[in-house]
Amino acid sequence: MLTYKYRIKDSNKIKVLKQMASDTNFLWNHVNGHIRRRWKESRFHTSPFDANKFVVGASSVLSIASPTCQAIAEECATRTKKAKKFVRFRTAKKGRNLGWIPFKAASFKFKDGEATYNKQHFKVWYSRMLPEDAKIKVGSFTEDSRGRWYLNITFEAESAKAPAPEGTEVALDLGLKTVATTSKGRKYERENLTRKYQEKLAKAQKFNKKRIVKAVHSKIKNIRQDFNHKVSTELAKENRLVIVGDVDSSKLAKTNMAKSTYDAGWYQLKTFLKYKCQSRSGVFLEVNERFSSVTCSTCHQKTGPSGLSDLGIREWQCSHCGEVHDRDVNAAVNILRFGHESLRA
Repeated sequence: MLTYKYRIKDSNKIKVLKQMASDTNFLWNHVNGHIRRRWKESRFHTSPFDANKFVVGASSVLSIASPTCQAIAEECATRTKKAKKFVRFRTAKKGRNLGWIPFKAASFKFKDGEATYNKQHFKVWYSRMLPEDAKIKVGSFTEDSRGRWYLNITFEAESAKAPAPEGTEVALDLGLKTVATTSKGRKYERENLTRKYQEKLAKAQKFNKKRIVKAVHSKIKNIRQDFNHKVSTELAKENRLVIVGDVDSSKLAKTNMAKSTYDAGWYQLKTFLKYKCQSRSGVFLEVNERFSSVTCSTCHQKTGPSGLSDLGIREWQCSHCGEVHDRDVNAAVNILRFGHESLRA
């Protein structure tokens, strides 16, 4: 199962999408109210199947199709049951909810960069083609903070991508200055985007230039995402086994390195690696990286620099065997060893 995202090309369709999003919010709140009332009266959770009863006939008075009404009811019931508490009501107030219109394959058609939904046609920027054997399952129209609309198509395809060569493997040590260092010595670096745009962002916020603020945040997000996509694709193509340390950003986020920690985007990179390895018949493994930086990868003795105060030491010599190590490469080699030990166990 994969999801492709396309930006809506027709600016004259924004008004139609906003009306559909408004109807989606109305129906969500209608179902949400029924779920809350039923819980207060009987203390029973409403199943997605039962929630469908609350939207019977709704498509005849709203601008959204019947399968969309069912998808809204099922999503509201599923989220409530999963969270074990009531989900909030959706409103069009600024800062609350962006536009969202779910749909099912029965009410949607897509061909040559043009989507058809509920007798409305939407042209998109057809940045990449769907696989020939793609079977569309579900999807949605979504709005971002800048008011741009996107089409998200979730589909199933049997054609698998070419797997990486047999026996190839790599381990990653995730860091701040260098986003990722491999056990083969390759380093993936990019500039700190938060620090690069902080002056422009601060100036726009000072003079209440909300449009510029949103544009800067969007640019930072897109650059980071593009970098993580390129790195994860390269690693998944070249390696059948990818091992990553379970780096914890919560402690570093409480220090003066918080900006660099949040800018690194470790979670997103690991998420991309996981599904791209699976799509190429590879294996993604996350292991405990404890002591990987302080342990010599040659003699396995803990002789390296430790603690936050020694993070600036990038190269060190083992006092036991005399081997000189690059801090990040040594950690990646140890993570590779930890991964093999986990697989054997």
